[in-house]
Amino acid sequence: MNGMSPSDASRAKLMRTVHRTAAHSRWLATEIQDALNDPRLSLPLEEAMAAMEAEIDAVDRVSAIDCAPAQKPYPSRAPRRQ
Repeated sequence: MNGMSPSDASRAKLMRTVHRTAAHSRWLATEIQDALNDPRLSLPLEEAMAAMEAEIDAVDRVSAIDCAPAQKPYPSRAPRRQ
């Protein structure tokens, strides 16, 4: 054992969770503020959703090709080397 009582270990775990939650909240607040400060033009929701749907469809098409069963190769009509 590490010399900590179960109560101390529980308290330490709770403190780690609180610190991680606070760090995440600070990170998220920074991300949101950065997005609000971004000088680039924003897209209307419909345009953004259409662009994301197109991206998802493209990934799905590539995934479908990658997951498709391999086709049997056509026999070659070229003469074989001896």
